[in-house]
Amino acid sequence: MVRLMRQPPRIPRGVTLIELLVSLMLLLVVIAIGAIAARRTLSIQARSAMIDGRASAISDALRTLERHTADADPQRNDIRSARDTAMDIVHPIGVTSVCRSQADSAIITAGGDSLPWSTTLPRAITTDDRLRLWSDAQQAWIDRGVRSVGPATGLCGDSAVYPGHAMQRVVLGDTLGALRAGMPVRVLQRERWSLVRGGDGAWALSMATWDAARAAFNTPQPLLAPLASPSAAGGAGFVIRAIDARGAVVADTALAATRALIAILRAPRHAVYGTLSDSVRINVAGH
Repeated sequence: MVRLMRQPPRIPRGVTLIELLVSLMLLLVVIAIGAIAARRTLSIQARSAMIDGRASAISDALRTLERHTADADPQRNDIRSARDTAMDIVHPIGVTSVCRSQADSAIITAGGDSLPWSTTLPRAITTDDRLRLWSDAQQAWIDRGVRSVGPATGLCGDSAVYPGHAMQRVVLGDTLGALRAGMPVRVLQRERWSLVRGGDGAWALSMATWDAARAAFNTPQPLLAPLASPSAAGGAGFVIRAIDARGAVVADTALAATRALIAILRAPRHAVYGTLSDSVRINVAGH
């Protein structure tokens, strides 16, 4: 009779050091792959966000330039120059009306904290501005300079609920003739848009307003930076051209023939992102 021997229970074998090291190495490899993928994703997202942000900034600057130039009237010398990296224009900042008149003075509803609802001026009139008043007798807009500006009181049309507010007494540079209440008034501001280098060395699209007392432009204020330099291989950061009805470039001596302005903005070339640019055609004087 064969006697079966009972074997002792098997004791589970633990994880060896080699198995533990292999597992840790595999885990580290997986973590490294995940980190590389995450870093690549973040890099792509950052690049996309940078490109979108710069493209949006360029587009916004072009829209601002368009708002300032679309109402310019070349026939009235509103475009003084538009070549290369600089443009000199006369920009209508808003429209108001004559409330009362006396000799060469006009009481005008003007910009301020208590604007009447019919006034669209963004600010008060200054001696740096010019006025363009509509003359029924001549059936034309008449340009006049501003000799002085002071406060005015009394009632004025729909600003009667604001007595003594939102009005200015504007003394014209020379008499217009028959100034009358209700006469439409355009307020004009002379501006120079140009590519200017700032103190930090970056080139920027800048705008300067006219100082009538000095007969010169004020210090340019940057709107968009950085832009490509005037000598950049791909083209300057700001390029402006005046063109006529046929699309030909208009000479400085014939700017009255301008029908549109072509504006181009370019960011500096980046080693990774390349060059970002955009352009706009701005039809002027209703064209």
